[in-house]
Amino acid sequence: MIYVTGDMIIDEYIYGTTTRISPEAPVPIVDLTSREKRWGGCGNVYNNIVQIYSTARLACYKDNSNLDMFPINPYHAFFDTNKIPLKTRIMSNNRYMSRIDDEEYIQNSELEDKILKLWNAESGLIVLSDYNKGTIKNPLEFIKNAKAKVLVDPKLSLDNYKGAYLLKPNKKEFEDYVGVCKTPKELMAKAQLTRDHLELEHLVVTLGEDGVLLVGDTIEHYESEVEEVFDVTGAGDTFMAGLALGTEAGMSISASTRTANKLAGIAVSHNGTYTITGEDWIESIKVLQ
Repeated sequence: MIYVTGDMIIDEYIYGTTTRISPEAPVPIVDLTSREKRWGGCGNVYNNIVQIYSTARLACYKDNSNLDMFPINPYHAFFDTNKIPLKTRIMSNNRYMSRIDDEEYIQNSELEDKILKLWNAESGLIVLSDYNKGTIKNPLEFIKNAKAKVLVDPKLSLDNYKGAYLLKPNKKEFEDYVGVCKTPKELMAKAQLTRDHLELEHLVVTLGEDGVLLVGDTIEHYESEVEEVFDVTGAGDTFMAGLALGTEAGMSISASTRTANKLAGIAVSHNGTYTITGEDWIESIKVLQ
């Protein structure tokens, strides 16, 4: 079983066209054509997973401002809080123009107190998507008490995730912890030390256009699977979903990482927060052949 928790974020997209500059200030005027809202954060990870693994479980906070986005579902556990983050992106002529963030740190602790009591299967895996919005305030304790394997997409200092089964920082998050790595050799050396120090089964460092580094008992590097970058929004969530799907399917960590790398490459070739399809999953598995 795959369980997903962490910070739910609502991604709002406002689409329009621009043909003129405002007389009030030197800024473009956007004529509205459409708008939509999607799940971001752990919701985006879950949406990608559930397309392939239909019985995946989700637990997160919700608020009263977007109730229509949180339907009753036996696979969902929603907990009330005052506000969950809302990120509004303004897109004009297919270009990303601006983003407006409306958020506050979640003070509630109900989810953190209850979630491991709901999810206590040793055979499962938990995906923790941490955006430092307050859903899981003590990930170290969360990981320690979990019976299932915990796969983490981190935002806090990496010390907070010691003992995780898998930790997936991006390059910036990794270098914030170990310092700037001037050469690939230095990056690999620090990654191996970090994996050992944090007692991780696997450390996966995503490197953007430079691919991905996998550190376990051995160190492996895979080139980027990106053909054309259109929008990187949510690519890390897609990668995390790929790792979880591969692990649950019984793939080796190498195969799971290569599959996730391919899925992330597919995601960034689309506009906005992209949700993978069954066809994408089949396409990603082809890299293993």
